[in-house]
Amino acid sequence: MGQFGNQPDFITHDIKSILPSDDINSDKFLDGSVIYVGTSAAGGKLNVIPVGAVGPSVISGFSSLGYTGSNGTKYVNAAAVATTTSGSGTGLTVDITRTNLVTGSIDYTSGLTLNTGAAQGYLNGDLVTITGGVEKAVFRIVAKAGLPTFAESVSFINLPQGEWFPVVVDYVLANNTTVTDLRAGK
Repeated sequence: MGQFGNQPDFITHDIKSILPSDDINSDKFLDGSVIYVGTSAAGGKLNVIPVGAVGPSVISGFSSLGYTGSNGTKYVNAAAVATTTSGSGTGLTVDITRTNLVTGSIDYTSGLTLNTGAAQGYLNGDLVTITGGVEKAVFRIVAKAGLPTFAESVSFINLPQGEWFPVVVDYVLANNTTVTDLRAGK
């Protein structure tokens, strides 16, 4: 095998047998391992998620824009209130569960419940406007990168048998993997 810039010259520890799995979680995380392919026939495939791949953002909350009026006015308690965004996200709704009774402004720390089930495409820092109210409430999305998904996977075909695969990976997926007798090493 040739020398690759992101690869060790040899496997030094943590060699273990692995079974491909479509479960992307901490139990299946290989933490930047290289994969030994024990058995491969012509056309054999290995479907992996390379090290460092991340999935769609996961929204964890809002932050205030920090200026007077950004919390809006004349809001009432309501469920599944639509939002608009300055970014490319869609589908986020919120429940307004507590408002300032005098001004009708929204307290983003205790007055909003996120409904993220249909939300997709939001990024950390996107501005979100809550519909309703007289002066619209505007908040900044707080999000982090989520776990990778099948969409971030890469398939390799015609792998040599009995060789270390020269790509550092975090996951080996069962879907589209036909090679067997796999081992992970670091």
